[in-house]
Amino acid sequence: MSAANLSARAHEATSSIDFRRRLHERQQLVARALDEHFPPGAGHLTAAIREALLADGKRLRPILCLEACEWVGGSVKAALPAACALEMIHKMTLVHDDLPAMDDAETRNGRPALHKVHGEALAILAGDALLVHAFGLLASTRGVPAERVTVAIRRLCQALGTTGLAGGQALDVLSQTEGVTPEKLDHVHTWKTASFFEVAIVIGAEMGGADASQVEALARYGMLLGRAFQISDDLLDARDEKGKVEGEVTNYVQLHGVEGARRKLRELLNQAVSSIASVKGGDIQLLAGITELVWERSWNAEEEEGHHGNDA
Repeated sequence: MSAANLSARAHEATSSIDFRRRLHERQQLVARALDEHFPPGAGHLTAAIREALLADGKRLRPILCLEACEWVGGSVKAALPAACALEMIHKMTLVHDDLPAMDDAETRNGRPALHKVHGEALAILAGDALLVHAFGLLASTRGVPAERVTVAIRRLCQALGTTGLAGGQALDVLSQTEGVTPEKLDHVHTWKTASFFEVAIVIGAEMGGADASQVEALARYGMLLGRAFQISDDLLDARDEKGKVEGEVTNYVQLHGVEGARRKLRELLNQAVSSIASVKGGDIQLLAGITELVWERSWNAEEEEGHHGNDA
């Protein structure tokens, strides 16, 4: 199937009522499960955790996890603990990213950043607790072979470590003073953002019993989607002077211009859909549709309001 046909199919998916309903149902499923993990009334730390965890967001990473599991023949129930764990970790990264020592952000999606409401200490501890709870939740997964859970945990550790999210964040911070090249920017995007997208979808595949070819295809899809998502985030930042951090240079638009960024975004999204189009699995409509959501996101003025960071 040509890139043009794949793009058209993805666009048709996002226009489908079934697609929108399914996306909403997945978001609500994850939100309900997260709410149950941290019931209200358990003290100041839990209140800070709930504020971070239950804030509005598209729940994109857990949805990718759930969809990958179903795509390879598994059940949503099998992947739900992993999906919740991924969202906990994602929210942890946002809380820590907003801290004065990092981005020093005043707001997150139009609301005060967590440390502005609860103080730096509780914000740090809330992020720490989310990370610990996430690994505990993933390790306690039931109904999935233990060896697959172990593989998922190992993959997640790699995605968060020195050649993953933490390493990418370190490169991002150091680039503020050392400058950035296109090659270094690719490393930042791959480690800081794309590695987490990749592991989210691969963990879902593992929970569903995927074979090696399915894992490989979905990993490539996740990596390409993650790189594209970061470029869409940079395009939003380029349109949102309020969301820009002073001195920030690790932005694809600043190096390649708006049109160059849009061309690369479209290329990556087409490649993502192509990577799973010929592999045995379920209907690719929703996974293809998610790529089109990322494309639409880069043009969406509503995303721009109060935007800071990739809180999807």
